[in-house]
Amino acid sequence: MKTLFVSLLVSVASFAIEPLINTAWLQQHIDDKKLRIVEVSTPQSYGSGHIKGALHTTIDKWRVNKDTFVTIRDPQEIQNEIQRLGIDASTEVVLYADIQTPKDLLKASYIFWALNYHGVGNVALLDGGKQAWVKAGAPLDSSIPKVAASSYTVKTRPALIADRNYVENHIGKLPMLDARPGDKYLGVTPTDTVARDGHIKGAMSYSWNYSVENDYRLKDAEKLETLFANGYNLDKEHEVIVYCTGGLETSFNYFVLSGVLGYKHVRLYDASMKEWGNREETPMVRYRYEVFQK
Repeated sequence: MKTLFVSLLVSVASFAIEPLINTAWLQQHIDDKKLRIVEVSTPQSYGSGHIKGALHTTIDKWRVNKDTFVTIRDPQEIQNEIQRLGIDASTEVVLYADIQTPKDLLKASYIFWALNYHGVGNVALLDGGKQAWVKAGAPLDSSIPKVAASSYTVKTRPALIADRNYVENHIGKLPMLDARPGDKYLGVTPTDTVARDGHIKGAMSYSWNYSVENDYRLKDAEKLETLFANGYNLDKEHEVIVYCTGGLETSFNYFVLSGVLGYKHVRLYDASMKEWGNREETPMVRYRYEVFQK
């Protein structure tokens, strides 16, 4: 029985891809049949050269405008894109961005969350994106790969998303992290797309870019582990809600907490401040940093 248990652990370990992979790992595994590489960028960027075997997607395939905010597309639309990319339950997915601006990286981390939310768990980000690949001397390709569409059926995981009512009902009950810059959190600097300045009542400030180096590689995971455990008093077994301006910035906090550090219950408030801050009745605080105390 012990031998069988160990064999099962080895099998699971060999199946699950690490959530953050580097260029050396990808060069070694680039021809793995179960691997699907996806570039998140503009068509022009993809056409100018991409990692061998990489397919292409844009953030617009995953998000849609709704009222004052942008949110995840309908499950059927997400399923169509997942199938087009040839992804199914057994696929290991590597997402990477052409990081010309910080937002480019956030589009990739949003799709990381979107895949998780729709039941695809074996997903990784390439540390440092296309720029790290090129810097390592790895080649780019111009050929367009052809892959067979999958028959994957999405299975949404409601525990990975929060709506406005859920957030409001858990103020003071759950820790919340605001992924925007500190000046936006405090309400010192206005946001053009948000009518009211400040942050959700009770939320703590942790700008997403605190987790990356200047070249957009992830900072040391052990230091991040200590930061969230000691500085923010977060517990991996307990739920945390993450939000930002409109869903992108907070997706990187989701990636770090849920993917890299193994927090088990991270909910992403997709509509974020573009919904919350454009309503009159939602509880907000301005000019003050807050610490969660249940």
